[in-house]
Amino acid sequence: MRDVCPFCHRDPYEYVDVGVGMVPVAVTCCDLGCALLDWRNKPAQRFARKLLNLRRSYSPRKKARYRRLMMQMDY
Repeated sequence: MRDVCPFCHRDPYEYVDVGVGMVPVAVTCCDLGCALLDWRNKPAQRFARKLLNLRRSYSPRKKARYRRLMMQMDY
């Protein structure tokens, strides 16, 4: 199963054929998806995880907060 970005719903990697199969070589995703996958930038990763948790919540208040944050970011 391939990975799917939870924000843009696309495959976040670019693949290259190395002779024995396709290997992911680069992340080509939306900004939030890149922040979620980037293990070196901890503050951006924490913010992306917070947005993802707000989006996946069952609470209408948390979903509304997610929408407000996304509108502020122009997504």
